[in-house]
Amino acid sequence: MSLDVCAIGLGAIGALYAFALERSSRVRVTAVCRSNYDVVQEHGIDFVSDRLGTHAAWKPYRVVRTVEEAADRDYVFVVCAFKCLPDVITTPALLTPILARLATASQPTAFVLLQNGVGIEDDLLAALAETKPGADNVVISGCAWVDATAVDGGRKVTQFGNERLVLGYHHPAATLKTAASFSDARAHEVLDGFCGLLRAGGANVEAAEDVDIARWRKVLWNASFSTLCTLARVPVCAVLANDSSCAAVASIMREVLSVAHAALPPTQGLKEVLSDSVVNNIIEHENHESTFRPSMLVDLDAGRPMEVEAIVGGVLRRARAHGVQTPQLDLIYAALNVMQRELIKRRGSAGL
Repeated sequence: MSLDVCAIGLGAIGALYAFALERSSRVRVTAVCRSNYDVVQEHGIDFVSDRLGTHAAWKPYRVVRTVEEAADRDYVFVVCAFKCLPDVITTPALLTPILARLATASQPTAFVLLQNGVGIEDDLLAALAETKPGADNVVISGCAWVDATAVDGGRKVTQFGNERLVLGYHHPAATLKTAASFSDARAHEVLDGFCGLLRAGGANVEAAEDVDIARWRKVLWNASFSTLCTLARVPVCAVLANDSSCAAVASIMREVLSVAHAALPPTQGLKEVLSDSVVNNIIEHENHESTFRPSMLVDLDAGRPMEVEAIVGGVLRRARAHGVQTPQLDLIYAALNVMQRELIKRRGSAGL
């Protein structure tokens, strides 16, 4: 029997992993395509992928325009591959029709957040605790290390070079109603099941022992390179082109590290993955010829709201909670928010 999976957002990342899930031959995907519905429904998506190969006109099992349309059945997994934009609409608000089904659902649902930032799981965990406190619903999040791009108006997804998806589950906060009934064994089982489906479809997936460490490792790059590229409106190679901008990137990363070490338990994994030496390693191994434009900059170029709250705001909220000073990130956040307010004013929720 096929497993029903809902994929919300079929941009490059969402399409790549929805395609891998269906290639496992055990899944049928209902894809919520808000901006690219017509393209996917009429043409499908072509893939030119170093990891998954070349394929023409792939269509999911079912394509719908809205979350409301998708919420006509229960799902084993709900994959959230839309931008995390809580200043436009929160994840629980966007998922309202699906969350409303959980009270009477015949099976638990796992939510998979393929989104940037830290703390992106907080509001969803809180919403699940209120929706059905005793259920085994699990929240997984993932960090996608992949160069994947939607081109030709969304008709094609290209993916070049390495592809790696790091996934892990989140514990509910001790203050939530679900904390007492949360089962690590159940969460491990759900995580392993999802990873297995993706691997069967050809994706390169790693189950993380501590997904929070993995998320902070990625936000090191996004809070420094992504934000500076966006503020200067230049690709990565331009930031790496002189000593002063490289020094700025390193300084911002170290500020992020100070927050991470205050916010996370002092485990061996934290010491190994988020040591001070990681800063120089990231900069030294970055491709100095890279013309890559981070997704935050791509959104700005397109006039769409950016993931300011997820990437920078999430770090700052953890900093305030633990009394860590972040003067550089404060300035970056203020500057990006000026731009963000204008983008939201012009585009509103249409920017999702």
